[in-house]
Amino acid sequence: MSNAIPIISYIDKALSKETRRTRNDYYKDFQLSIRVSPDGLSFNILDLERNRHLALVSYLLQEIPDFDELVKELNSIFNEHELLQRYYASTRVLLETPKSTLVPSALFEKSRVNDYLKFNHIINRREEAGYDQMNNLEAFNLYAIPIKLKEFFKTKFARFKMLHYLSPLIDLLLLLTKNQPATDKVYVNVRNNVFDLIYIDKGKLIFANSFSYRTPEDFAYFLLYSMEQLQLNPEEVQLILLGEIDKSSKLYEIIYRYIRHINFIRRNEFFKYSYVFDELPDWHFYNLLNLAQCEL
Repeated sequence: MSNAIPIISYIDKALSKETRRTRNDYYKDFQLSIRVSPDGLSFNILDLERNRHLALVSYLLQEIPDFDELVKELNSIFNEHELLQRYYASTRVLLETPKSTLVPSALFEKSRVNDYLKFNHIINRREEAGYDQMNNLEAFNLYAIPIKLKEFFKTKFARFKMLHYLSPLIDLLLLLTKNQPATDKVYVNVRNNVFDLIYIDKGKLIFANSFSYRTPEDFAYFLLYSMEQLQLNPEEVQLILLGEIDKSSKLYEIIYRYIRHINFIRRNEFFKYSYVFDELPDWHFYNLLNLAQCEL
């Protein structure tokens, strides 16, 4: 029995009615973006010709002990969902793993990727090192890729590009702040029991890290402690939220007590959106929905 629980299914009727199955029909039309982690899978479909998002589907996975079991669950989802069985012009996979580290371009040597990664993380025999070259940052993001997971996607797609979750997020935020006023901005991307903190000052990345939390108090502590270490004043800094958080959540309620300027990131106007996205808050699934703009 599958542990996958569908939590979101926004699919444009025009897309769901499509019956074509050949590679030629789909090759030039659509892009598939996938986010995968031990606790879930989400995917998005973009109409490349119209630059319009047509679908967003998300599953929650429970009691997944390792990546071997994750692959079994993913295989069940792929077999059940017809949209994952079509051909696409391009496919990108966002991998959520805590085993990652940034290395400045000046120090990067391709032959030493494993060595760099092992400075900060334990890499086992079931993993291999991968890396993303950042466009708007003179650095490489190195990360561990579960070999079995990579092999799974090879069986599903003739071609795909795998990226670490933080690579396009950092790249996009640097791009967005490039021509904005020189104001300290702290971006907090909320995931399931994890949040990413990205601090950009005058268009430059100063800090990027991910924190695991169990309670709203944990969330507030790690956020405020990081701001203290970065010498940021909660009364002055601009905190911008994205991801799975809302004003009604306990996470928002607790940080609102301490931080004066809190905003949610706005939907990227570079894209158009199907009517099915009308009920989706602008900042939810922000990284996944903007992956197509990333040129990594």
